[in-house]
Amino acid sequence: MAKSILLVDDDADVRALLGEFLSGQGFIVHVARDGRHALQVLAHIDTPDVILLDYQMPVMNGSHFLARKRWNPRLRCTPVVILSAWTRQWSGAGLDAVEVLSKPIDLDHLLTLVGHICDGTHSIHIHARGSARVSGRETAGAHAS
Repeated sequence: MAKSILLVDDDADVRALLGEFLSGQGFIVHVARDGRHALQVLAHIDTPDVILLDYQMPVMNGSHFLARKRWNPRLRCTPVVILSAWTRQWSGAGLDAVEVLSKPIDLDHLLTLVGHICDGTHSIHIHARGSARVSGRETAGAHAS
């Protein structure tokens, strides 16, 4: 069965490029233009295996989306990879994300990462799917790879 991805980015070109690339690799790709639209899409699809999330978007940014995701029992354990042109010294764990990837995205690295998340071999993925949560945060001391 094909694995599914929700790609959330306000840039239509990024959505088209990454969507086409990932679809070509056998993934089912759903797209959303911002966090609010992502929540609407998620209400109508099965929970994706991973969410690729731009962090700086209008309407509802990545931070607000992640806060809403933490409060949703169906979504809270879904792994998130942050995609952003502005990454500072972020770590994925500090953002409730598996990893933070800088734009422009290295497609080979993205494909490898998404593949590991979807097949369960990424260490954070195991924690995200199976650990207890307190106040919406992992209790298993996860860290970004």
